[in-house]
This record gives sequence, C-alpha cells and structure tokens, in this order.
Amino acid sequence: MAEERLVVCSRCGEDKPGLAAPPLSGAIGKQVFEEVCQDCWDAWFEQSVNVINHYELTPALPEHRRQLYEIMKEYLNL
Repeated sequence: MAEERLVVCSRCGEDKPGLAAPPLSGAIGKQVFEEVCQDCWDAWFEQSVNVINHYELTPALPEHRRQLYEIMKEYLNL
C-alpha cells in the first residue's frame, strides 16, 4: 500500500492527507493538489453545488468556470 501524501492545508492549516491526484486540469489543479487536504477538498466539492445553484452557473461555460474557480480559491485560501 502506498504511503499517504501529507500536505499543510491552505484552508485548515493542518498537516493532513492530500489528494491522490490533481482534481482539475492545469495550474489550478496542481495548486489544489499541492496545497489542499482531502477533507477540505471534499468540503469544497459539496459547497460547490450550492455555489453553482446560487449563482446559476453553468461550469461548461468558460466565464462561469472562471467565476467558480475564483470562489473556490477564496474558499480554499489559495
């Protein structure tokens, strides 16, 4: 079994298990992978549904995706 990869999480500030792989493509996915723990990513993933519904976002649209990523970065302290 592979050893867990620990990160000092940008959101909770704790040394906790990180994600198994970048959750998004590009630089933002790399940053989340390197700086966010699995627990806080899971919390964001649940919260993102509320954000998408509240702002009536369509993540397939680039401008909506950019808005969602900005809110995500704020939520995760990135």
